[in-house]
Amino acid sequence: MRMSRRAVLLLGLILVGAAGDAAAQETAEAPPAPPRKAFRESFRTFAADGRYLVTFPARTNSKGLWLTAATGAAMALAMKEDGGIRVRVLESDSVSAGRAARKFEPLGRSEIEAAALGAVYFVGRGAKNERLVATTGTAFDAYVWAMITASVMKGAFGRERPGRGSGNGEFFARDSIFPSGHTTRSFAIAAVFADHYGHKTALVAYPLAALIGLSTVQEDKHWLSDVVAGAGLGLAIGRGIASRHPPTEAVGSARASSAVWSVVPRPGGAALQIVF
Repeated sequence: MRMSRRAVLLLGLILVGAAGDAAAQETAEAPPAPPRKAFRESFRTFAADGRYLVTFPARTNSKGLWLTAATGAAMALAMKEDGGIRVRVLESDSVSAGRAARKFEPLGRSEIEAAALGAVYFVGRGAKNERLVATTGTAFDAYVWAMITASVMKGAFGRERPGRGSGNGEFFARDSIFPSGHTTRSFAIAAVFADHYGHKTALVAYPLAALIGLSTVQEDKHWLSDVVAGAGLGLAIGRGIASRHPPTEAVGSARASSAVWSVVPRPGGAALQIVF
């Protein structure tokens, strides 16, 4: 590993740790977030969430350090194997992998994620499901902060895209792919829904976010380490923001604490049905 990559890894750990330490805090320790009653209050909540993420040194603990160390180890291993993994992916003639990547990659685009969150929000409003409305609002905050953070890091690191420049994914080369924005946003959204709706939702949300990230490697748009960094960062941002917005309890609702999901047969395959 070159010296420049060591510097990048160190800086990446600091930035991932900024969110990671926030995510490590228990919900009871997180300062309460302002209510979302109007645009002004929503903006204040969004700004307060950002301050919570960037003031992580005041809340550093052992769990946050362990999460940061684990993320760093995964990033270091992925960086070491980036080139070899790309070669194996390019040489693979797996039709199913290519087809899956073409289906999952678009799901991680910013406009698609924003539209999906908007649709879920209005479904919640129409169904008068306050829990879903509040969760979607929190997920949108996490989505925006994940997008902002990833964009800043992309500009700062300037990493080469696969197949460009030196071909080695050098940093500070005036490109912008580290960390993966697809992965960062997807894991931030997944973390909020998993936090608010429990393990069953996590079993769907996290694998979906992972498939979105890995699809960008299959499509030769990112190195694996870009995806690993994005996953750690997005997970930390989503969990950190979710900790400030406990799920709304629906009085008398049997589904207040979780989502119910099932696989429904469809012509030519199957569909995943999730009921909140």
